[in-house]
Amino acid sequence: MTVRSLAILTHARQGLNPDYFLATVADQFWRPAGRRVLLHKGLGPPPPADLAILHVDLTVVPPAYRALGAGYAQVLNGQVSDIAKRRVADGLVRPGDGYDGPVVVKTDLNHAGESERRLRQAGEGGALARLRDRLPPRWRGLPPGGDYRVYARTAAVPRWVWRNPALVVQRLFVERHGAHYALHQWLFLGKAGIVSSMLGTEPLVKWSNKVGFLPLHNEVPEEIQQRRRDLGFDFGKFDYVIDGGRARLLDANTTPHHGTTGPLTERQRTVVACLASGL
Repeated sequence: MTVRSLAILTHARQGLNPDYFLATVADQFWRPAGRRVLLHKGLGPPPPADLAILHVDLTVVPPAYRALGAGYAQVLNGQVSDIAKRRVADGLVRPGDGYDGPVVVKTDLNHAGESERRLRQAGEGGALARLRDRLPPRWRGLPPGGDYRVYARTAAVPRWVWRNPALVVQRLFVERHGAHYALHQWLFLGKAGIVSSMLGTEPLVKWSNKVGFLPLHNEVPEEIQQRRRDLGFDFGKFDYVIDGGRARLLDANTTPHHGTTGPLTERQRTVVACLASGL
């Protein structure tokens, strides 16, 4: 299919911020190459285009936004409506299942529910939403301390965590690289994909403890590729590690961002160029 025009379908209060990978791909590659990229915000009639990309930065995409793609011949991510941890993550632990090893407590919502929180604050009742955000983490559906929390044993997880539907408990999967730990992030669009791997000083690798990167590559474990097929992703980012010789999916995201509005690093530009080639 030759793609001369495409529509990016976004939430009315979100649009397409420049730190989203998709925005950078469109601005630096697709538009300069002559493709017509149309940004559609909200639930009004979307513009005609060869294909559409559903790009709503929420854990669960409202049905009305999914319906926007009905008039297109193809909608990327049109089949992905729910990326909650309970749907996508491997190794979730439940009370009484017999596992008592290391675990991490996370939010069921993607990215700690930050996008949902911003929508609440921007909508009606925003003052009440801001007041709610001052409550202790326990009452806001966040892990103890407000961030991912690691416990050496399942038995150490507070009882209230198990009763909170906003939280999940996951086995702590780790991958060692010498003195460090690794987290792999597979970014893909269509048939194009690339893996960026971070090294950290703690078993739970995050940007805050990152000490470096492994070389970019495109070798993705079959288990992770199968999860992509099962979940119906056309575009996005999968976080995974290799634990005990098996690939474990930690998180999946349909609206990945590169975290900067300034000039891209050489590494980021390589990733963006790879994604751009997916159409």
